[in-house]
Amino acid sequence: MRYTLSLILSFLLLGSIIPLSADDATSGEDSDKTTMLIVVADSLISNRAYHNDLDMYIRIKKNFTKVFEKEDWPVTLKFERWSASIPEGGLQLRIWFKSLEEETFSDLVFRAWVTLLEDGEKTDFKIIKVRTYPRPGRHPQDNMDEIISLAAEEVAKKLNEQKFDKS
Repeated sequence: MRYTLSLILSFLLLGSIIPLSADDATSGEDSDKTTMLIVVADSLISNRAYHNDLDMYIRIKKNFTKVFEKEDWPVTLKFERWSASIPEGGLQLRIWFKSLEEETFSDLVFRAWVTLLEDGEKTDFKIIKVRTYPRPGRHPQDNMDEIISLAAEEVAKKLNEQKFDKS
């Protein structure tokens, strides 16, 4: 019994150390890239239809990462979640999630206010509004991922124009 317990604990410990060393190995190759901090700001007061802020942060992080990595920008992406007192400095993309709701029958609308800050200089992308018409019977989580990816593509277009000089 004691041997089994120590064997299990050693596997758990080894399993938690291996990912840390893998992160260190990959961080060396991205050290010459600038870090773009992507701050997803939550509302302190949530009176919208979709109000699970943690789930929305996870979905924004997943879908924005997927879209932004396709762009092959010379930056390393780092995501953080804040409600207030966002730290200043560096290159930051701030996303204030506003709403995910149905405006009319059978549509789904995502809104977020997006700004780019680079060493104190602010570029306001205004409210990003994306509308889609989900297919009936499709899983709601897939619909949410689709519309957030569409919003990420809109933000990527604006970043290409403003920051990365691509069109």
